[in-house]
Formats: sequence, structure tokens, C-alpha cells
Amino acid sequence: MVFLASQLSAEEEEIRRILISIICLYGSEGLPLEWVDQEFFKSCGFPIPYQKFGAESLKTWLITLPNVYIVKDLDGNEVLVEYSPKSQHIKDMVLKQRNGHRPPINRKNSECNNLRSYKTKRRLNSKNLPEGSFIHTSINNASTIDMDRYEKFEELESMLPLFYKHQALGDDFFLDIADMKLGYYVPERGPKTCGLCSSGQTITALTEKVRIAAHLAPRVVVMIGFQDLLLGHNIHTMISDLRELIIELKKKNTRVTLITLIPSPKMPKNPWYKTRQDIYNRALLDYAMDPVLKCNVIDMDTIFRKEAQTFKQNFGRWYKISKNDPYQVFSDYGRKTFLKALKLCLKEQIEYGH
Repeated sequence: MVFLASQLSAEEEEIRRILISIICLYGSEGLPLEWVDQEFFKSCGFPIPYQKFGAESLKTWLITLPNVYIVKDLDGNEVLVEYSPKSQHIKDMVLKQRNGHRPPINRKNSECNNLRSYKTKRRLNSKNLPEGSFIHTSINNASTIDMDRYEKFEELESMLPLFYKHQALGDDFFLDIADMKLGYYVPERGPKTCGLCSSGQTITALTEKVRIAAHLAPRVVVMIGFQDLLLGHNIHTMISDLRELIIELKKKNTRVTLITLIPSPKMPKNPWYKTRQDIYNRALLDYAMDPVLKCNVIDMDTIFRKEAQTFKQNFGRWYKISKNDPYQVFSDYGRKTFLKALKLCLKEQIEYGH
């Protein structure tokens, strides 16, 4: 059956136009089908309501859209592409203009071969940006390096990410916020890390990093233990490991703020995990009154519980995250709730002399 644009409702047509704009950002390689809902959510703040349009799945609804097609790329993955006579005419004109001004290429020339391989690499690494939107020409240029400046810069980098004048120490939660909300650099390939925040980091791993750290900020905010819970570590061992971490931080003469663990879509829906999390959080709260290792404490778990009671219809929004990214532990709604509370608490601490 052929579906025409006139058969779409006004809401469907608006969503179709948004999807086409997203597809265009991915260029000729197409938008991976498994990323469609994720990219749409980033743009609009809500998922595609395909069920509202009578479709059983997102894919079955997408194939009804005019000028939007699901094809397979060179690797056999399904991608969304946009094709219409008007858009193809524009693409053909651009292609002719480029071909008309392109100098002849001598394939035996090594410089041309390097240029061609560079262009291929650039296309592969810039899927989210329009083709030609940036030019890297000075990456391999020889230059005079001021070692003192670079050493100082590396020293500063080791104390990132900074949240409201506090160095963040922890695992996926802080890494997610640093990357998705505050624009800190997190490698796209290889280990996900930024300063002393690492994806999948345990309490003991962070303690060892703190022990050997050459530089640590005067104030730190710590949220750790999520990975230990997922791995099923003994709760008493976790509490003991947390104490060792705080002892190491105090040796560094730094002011410590602890954050309780909060609900996450990555936590299995099993009462056993929730019970252990509650025990761990209670032990963490005790450091607010510890006679030897006193720390500031932000009970983020209580903040999230209160938020859920006030806005019950929004609680489910904490559980809508990208399944493609192994270290995302927040939905966007959860990030905003977390960051707002963190800002208020840390700002108040500084203003009161912390």
C-alpha cells in the first residue's frame, strides 16, 4: 500500500519533518534504525508516539512515511534515508559543482592517497555533523611545544570534572553528567573516563586512584558504590571500602562531600538490590556526624524519592535512556533533577564556608 503525505495527520507530518531534518544531519550514510527514537528524544524531549498512530512498532510506522526509506548499509545494518525528487535534484547539482571544480587526482601520488584516506576517516568520525562542517589540517603539523604549559594543563585536567568548585570522584553517574550536560571530554572509544570518574568503577578502584593521585582539588564530591551493588559485593565489605576511601581523601587534606546512591534504569528490579542500597546509603549518612571522618552529605536518594511522590507521572521518565550506551545511567529528566539538586547543595556549602 502506498501512503501519501496527505494521508498523514498533522502530528505525524510534523514528526516526519523533524525526522527528515535528523536524517539529513547523518548525511548519505543514513540514520541507524536503532538510533531513531534516541535521536528524536534528544531533539524533542519525548519519544515518537507511534502507537498513537495505530502502529505495532516504530519500524512498521516508519515505513508508512513518504520519502523515508529503511535500507541496509555496507555492514548490513538497517538505516533510515530520505529520498525525494526535489532533494535528489539539489544533491545532483551540488555533486556536479564539486566534480566541476575538483582537480585531477594522481592515484600514484602518496600525498593524494593520504588525502583520500583522511577524507574517508573524517566521514566515519563525523556522523552527527554535516559533511564539510570542519577541517582538520594542522593535526600532524610539527610545532614547538611548551612543555611547562602542557604539564600544567595536564595537572588541571587530572582534577576534572569540576562541579560547582568541587572535583567529582565516582563512576557512571558523574561521567554521564559530565559528558551529557556539562560538555567535558569523555573518549568516544576505549575506556570511558574523565579525571577520577570512570565507567564501571568500584570503591576500591577509586581508592587506589586517590592514593596515587599527584593532584587533588581542595574540595571533592564523591558518588561511588553503584558498580559494587551491580557486581553483588558484600554490603559490609562495601561499607568498609568506603571508609578506606574517605581515610585516603582526608590524608590529601581535602574537604569531602558524599552523595547517596539513587534509582537508575541500569539497576535490576530486584528487592535484594534495593535493600543493599538502602543499607549502604544509611552507612554513608552516618559520616555527617562521624567524630573522626566527618563529611558533608547530600541525600540525593531522598531528593529523588520526594520528586517521585510530587510528580508521579514523571517518575517513569527516569527509566527512558539510551540502550546503546553502556555508561548512561540517567534519563534526561533524571540528569536535570540531579544537577539542579547538586547545584543548590554545593553552592550553599561554599556560601557557608565549606
